[in-house]
Amino acid sequence: MKPLSPRKRRAYVWLFVALFFFSVPIALLYAGGYRYKPGFGLVETGGIFLSVPYSDATAYLNGKEVGRSSILNKNFYINDLAPSAYVLHVVRASSTPWYRTVVVEPKIVTEARAMLVPEDIEVVRLVRGTTSSPTSRAVATRLYDTYREAFRTAATTTADIGSRSDVEIVVRKGDVFAVWTNSEKKPTDNFCERPSSCVQEFSIEHGKQVAISTGFFNGGVAYATTEGGVFFSEVDARPTPVTVSLYPYRDVDMRVVGGALIVKNGNTLYQVSF
Repeated sequence: MKPLSPRKRRAYVWLFVALFFFSVPIALLYAGGYRYKPGFGLVETGGIFLSVPYSDATAYLNGKEVGRSSILNKNFYINDLAPSAYVLHVVRASSTPWYRTVVVEPKIVTEARAMLVPEDIEVVRLVRGTTSSPTSRAVATRLYDTYREAFRTAATTTADIGSRSDVEIVVRKGDVFAVWTNSEKKPTDNFCERPSSCVQEFSIEHGKQVAISTGFFNGGVAYATTEGGVFFSEVDARPTPVTVSLYPYRDVDMRVVGGALIVKNGNTLYQVSF
């Protein structure tokens, strides 16, 4: 085998040196989280961690399918996203579609949790005793009296979301607010319109209707207004939080007692479930 000439050897050496100096910056940029994105150029990327605590739900990012949840897979990590605003969309049969606008910033993973409310809301009248009917549910006397007694005092506004106790829901001048109460911790992502811009409180219900009571329920918040009845909403400052009418009647009140949503209409008690 004929050896390479000195000239060719020098050419190959300089070629490999050039490739080395060309590839090292690219590798460093890649390791530092930089990616080339059409329309953005070379940018530091971020990501989104989407939790979908339901089976058979389909998740989309800007209209493109991300995946389908199952019993074993209820989380989606979407990485290498250029800094921008993205629209998450989760759909499931017989449930209200869920949307969320999430802002991605460099080197930060933003979290979001889908909230799918069934289209069919169960409302049943409660009666004291042991005999139910097609239109009512019998509850033990002691439990029934506990429900009634709850309406003699103001609605409890402090509770846990998940395993945290850093959030308080309050009614203030007819509006419902979520308040972050732990000054030693950064608010969770649902209190942040973007990762670098968080608030200590935001309004859940703020409009012409007058809220009179509220309470944590099913991972969100239930509240009653004098004009519109009982509603359910997410605790999230980012657009667009789910808000659903649960009991659309005027001049009613509500309490959450032991995890059950109880509505008082006149002298009659109802339980709302989904």
